[in-house]
Amino acid sequence: MVAVIILAAGQSKRMKSATSKVLHPLGGKPVIEHVLNTVQSLNPDQVFVVTSPDLKDNPLFQNVTVAVQENPKGTADAVKTVLPHLKAGIQDVIIMCGDTPLLQAATLKSLCDLTADLNLIAMPIRNKDDSYGRVICNNQHQRPTAIIEYKDATDDQRALPWANSGVYKIKVSVLKNLLPHIQSQNASHEYYLTDLVGLAHQQGHRLSMLTAKDADEFQGINTRQDLSVANELLQQRWREQLMNQGVTLIQPETVFLSFDTKIGQDSCVGPFVTFGTGVQLANDVTVLPFCHLENTHAEPHVTIGPFAHCRGGTVLQQGAQLGNFVEVKGSRLGQNVKAKHLSYIGDTTIGDGTNIGAGTITCNYNGFEKFKTDIGANVMVGGNSCLISPLTIGDGALIAAGSVITKDIPADALALSRPQQINKPEGAKNFRNKWVKKPPL
Repeated sequence: MVAVIILAAGQSKRMKSATSKVLHPLGGKPVIEHVLNTVQSLNPDQVFVVTSPDLKDNPLFQNVTVAVQENPKGTADAVKTVLPHLKAGIQDVIIMCGDTPLLQAATLKSLCDLTADLNLIAMPIRNKDDSYGRVICNNQHQRPTAIIEYKDATDDQRALPWANSGVYKIKVSVLKNLLPHIQSQNASHEYYLTDLVGLAHQQGHRLSMLTAKDADEFQGINTRQDLSVANELLQQRWREQLMNQGVTLIQPETVFLSFDTKIGQDSCVGPFVTFGTGVQLANDVTVLPFCHLENTHAEPHVTIGPFAHCRGGTVLQQGAQLGNFVEVKGSRLGQNVKAKHLSYIGDTTIGDGTNIGAGTITCNYNGFEKFKTDIGANVMVGGNSCLISPLTIGDGALIAAGSVITKDIPADALALSRPQQINKPEGAKNFRNKWVKKPPL
């Protein structure tokens, strides 16, 4: 039986934020939710989150056991808070950090395959100034013998090739035996969990080390800069996955995705497109530059943009086209619907083959309530029309450009709503003569 302990009780001082670092959003969900989702893939028998008192009731932790570290005394002290709550029969504990959202399930599963008394993951040093603790190894067998924190390390120790990732698997009996021996005689006067390695080696326990290929997977988040780095690494991972699945990203580094973004084969995404949560695009969808999509579903052969905004509840059926500066919210556009210029479509259902002219808006909000508009199939809505909901427009109707529609329109009817036009002979000439100053003689 295996338990997982996620350490998330840090004070997050370097974030300069009223929000804990593990709750900051990353790719559409909080940092620690990425960690929790990865852990669940192991199907552990128990999951603990060690947190500070102000986070103990967070809804994210409703399916795990919360252990509260009342006073931040270090990572070893944080683990101690869990021991009284371990189920009988738990033999191994995986310990990891709540601020490492890029850690992948495959890596944790590889760690689980190790059978020593204490197992750890080491990562390569990216540069000598990395502030991670250094792993000291037995040169003969390349087994870890100690971890020295960066603050306490000598120059020679800082030059060692392996850094501590903060991920361990340890037998419960060994953990309970070693924790009471950890002291706080170090630069930070804290109880370091890393001291477990040296103590285990001194007492003759078996140790092993899994070496990671690169350090990116273990990117921690302590500052806003770290959050930015983690976001870019995560975006790179997701972009690569999409392109490997047959999606074209014209300028990948400018496309920003969410954890649940789904895009079908042979779809194409232009530069500077942002996907919020809840976006699902089918095969052969084109998203042109500078679009923002969230909670949007699009069927095959849909075209979106450029400069389009699809908000929550947008459904675009096969062949629909949204053009520049069109905003859609809470609406379903039928097959081959066109809304190609400067329109707002809110809380609306549009039937197949309908054309929405440039400058058309649905007026769906009176300041207190939202109202719906139902537009039938093969309707022609002339440019610069205002559709005042609630409203029903029948199939095949024609709305003259510049109309303000306040009443339902029957099928195949022509609707006009304009003030009468008056043309005054010589009116423009007289107007100019009155207001335009004549040049001097």
